[in-house]
Order: sequence, then C-alpha cells, then structure tokens
Amino acid sequence: MKEMEKLAKKGVDDVADKTISRKEAIKKAGYMAVSAATMMILLNSQAEAHTSPAPPPPTGGGGSPTGGGGIWKK
Repeated sequence: MKEMEKLAKKGVDDVADKTISRKEAIKKAGYMAVSAATMMILLNSQAEAHTSPAPPPPTGGGGSPTGGGGIWKK
C-alpha cells in the first residue's frame, strides 16, 4: 500500500513540476474546445435524428403511373 501511495505522489509531483509555455497551453485549450464542440454537434445531431418523425409516405397523387392519382387514375 505504501508503494502505491509513493507512486501516486511521485506521479502528482512529476505533473506539478512540468511546466508548459503559454503557446502550448493555448494550443491544448484550443484542442479541448474543438473536441468539445465536435462532440456536442455529434450528440445533438444524433439526438435530433432519433427524435425527428419519419416523413409521411407519398400519397401518389402527383401524376405517377403507379401512384394511382392524377391523369392516370382509372
């Protein structure tokens, strides 16, 4: 158990000691923003696709020979 605590503390210390430049921080923040926006777009489009009603079937009244409407009606 002590070894795990030592490794965890060492990992935290390693991350805390590592510094990045302002340019790198802005770049990382940009990647995070782009990925978050992309995920929101994908999630919203999937939700809309599942909740949108199906279009009504064609009535066949537009002059189609197999539709049974218009001038082809007997």
